Amino acid sequence: MAQATTTAVDRPTGPDPEHRGPGTAADPASGGHTFRTDINGLRAVAVLAVVVYHAGLAVPGGFTGVDVFYVISGYLISSLLLREVGRSGTVDLVAFWTRRMRRLVPALALVVTVTLVACLVLLSPLAWQKIATHGAAAMLFVSNLLFPYQGQDYFSESAVPSPYLHTWSLGIEEQFYLFWPLLVLLAVAVARRTRVPARRTLQILFAGTFVVSLATSVWLTAVAPDWAFYILPTRAWEFAGAALVATLPWARLAGVVHLRPWLLRTLLGTAGFALLALSFAFVHETDPFPGTVALLPVGGALLVLAAGSVPASATWLDRVLDLPLLQRFGDVSYSWYLWHWPFVVLTTAAVQDDAVWIKVLASLAALGAAVATYRWVENPVRFSPALRSWRRTAAVTLVIGVAVGGLTLGTRVATASVLQREPYATAVAERAEPEPYPCTEETTTASGDVVCLLGDVDSATTVLLLGDSHTMHWIPAFDVAARDAGLRLAVRWRHGCPAAEVVVEQPTERGSCLPFQAGTLRIVDDLRPDAVVVSQAQIYADRMQHADGTRMDDAEVRAAWRSANDALFAHLTAVTPHVVAVVDNPRLDVDPLECLTRPWPGLGDCSMTRTEAEESNGDLPRISAEIWAQYGVTTWDGVWSETCDDTTCRIGDTSHPVYRDFHHLSVDYVLTRTDAVERMLTGVVRGTSSGDNG
Repeated sequence: MAQATTTAVDRPTGPDPEHRGPGTAADPASGGHTFRTDINGLRAVAVLAVVVYHAGLAVPGGFTGVDVFYVISGYLISSLLLREVGRSGTVDLVAFWTRRMRRLVPALALVVTVTLVACLVLLSPLAWQKIATHGAAAMLFVSNLLFPYQGQDYFSESAVPSPYLHTWSLGIEEQFYLFWPLLVLLAVAVARRTRVPARRTLQILFAGTFVVSLATSVWLTAVAPDWAFYILPTRAWEFAGAALVATLPWARLAGVVHLRPWLLRTLLGTAGFALLALSFAFVHETDPFPGTVALLPVGGALLVLAAGSVPASATWLDRVLDLPLLQRFGDVSYSWYLWHWPFVVLTTAAVQDDAVWIKVLASLAALGAAVATYRWVENPVRFSPALRSWRRTAAVTLVIGVAVGGLTLGTRVATASVLQREPYATAVAERAEPEPYPCTEETTTASGDVVCLLGDVDSATTVLLLGDSHTMHWIPAFDVAARDAGLRLAVRWRHGCPAAEVVVEQPTERGSCLPFQAGTLRIVDDLRPDAVVVSQAQIYADRMQHADGTRMDDAEVRAAWRSANDALFAHLTAVTPHVVAVVDNPRLDVDPLECLTRPWPGLGDCSMTRTEAEESNGDLPRISAEIWAQYGVTTWDGVWSETCDDTTCRIGDTSHPVYRDFHHLSVDYVLTRTDAVERMLTGVVRGTSSGDNG
């Protein structure tokens, strides 16, 4: 019986040669060009996993579909190169790279261009420059280097992520296409000089790349996870593993292991499918990835490819992967991958709603765009006789690149002019990082800690305001209020460091929070203030760590936050009976200034429901409130009574925005709360405060 996953003729659309597997399982260098429908079906599985994940459906590990794509590319490209080396003894680099340009550039250029135009229509001018830069990086296949450089976490829950974020994977793939044939040529040259068979030399090269890259991935995932996620050196082992599979004589291996070919094919395919299912179902974005966790999806994809390389009759998995619907999805997988993320990002941004059903509809609309792109862009260009010449292909690619580059550059230039007009100029000024608030005086405590003094620095009554950047954004109002009330205000804060002694992930340049937290308690003991006001963010759940730097799970986060705040407020209330906790403001699910300055604000409301606001910081506010009640701490609700009613929480308007980013208050808004702050401080010092905003 003929192999179940091959067909003797190409589809009418004519898949490119790279989409074919080896001519026979035993000899990747042979000249056969059978179309591997199992590989096409596996591509469908990969793209479905990614699309479903981005639609917000219950597939937590769907992002590992990208790793399946890498395995497929490594297998197909290596098979193609092996055939060429076996046929001619070398690799025609120009022809190889020309085919890659015809395959990738036209559809990518279309998506980048249409997405950029849509962003200009739907998104605030505040976002245009950043998006234009991301589009240019996507066209140059370097967005996988730009995003970690900018600190863009792939799993970040930022309200409007870059519509080009998904192009990081294309950057890795194109860089693989650039370097892999060069490594193959190097191995061929070594084989000739050493008289070692070329295939053996290539196997050593692939195995060495696998080991070195995997070790690099494990190490870098631990020390620099953002870079580890995005760069080729930590992903090259995925391609190399697939290349090794392409070199193995699968027809003979069945005899070596004393299994019937059909049984070996079944066992390999079933095991591979099981690993993929486990990967999609149980790998989570909080896992250290890629590292060793990526072995799960990569191993599954390798086993499925190996199964398809064993010459035998059809198995259950072959029949599944050969389903017509999966074959159609496999055909358009590249275009669907390109389109799905911009559709999801821009649709949810336009309507200011990221409900699952909206993202599902956006993904289905992207499928329609993918089908059209595949039919009228991908295939016509890829198989155009006029573009068989590398010179013509290079010329067309250059023209496309210049056109798209001109559009992105023009967007950046135009944006600079637009941002000088109102209301954008005000928004730009509001979102800028505030300059450090100047101290009126500084004093040194008995323990040698320097403390910033504000308000009425000559007053005999001292209020200590302490916390993190959520202390910082209140300082202007507290300074004026304390001065008007005749109070000396001592301030202790550090960006990204809560007063409660928990270990929080920090950029390397900032260092640990522990010295700041220990110093804060010394200051409390030395100053013995008449009142202490604690204002700290409640958004640390996804950044809390053990002492060894490993991430805490949800239960550990809750326990650590409770313990640290219990210790903090026990200490504070032992020093002074007047302790106030500022109820933390909501964390927004939109960029407030970008939302308020959209060209079409009527598409969606920038406010959030009261329920969403109360749940925006997760479990930590509830735990904090329980600790405050336990120690009889006075609470002041900050922004809540001013910006929220029973159903809705507002973020202001273009003239008077409440927030400057997702969770920091604007200086102008804070100053409008000066009277409320003064009433609170006066009431606390006099022992009459009820925690009301007044």
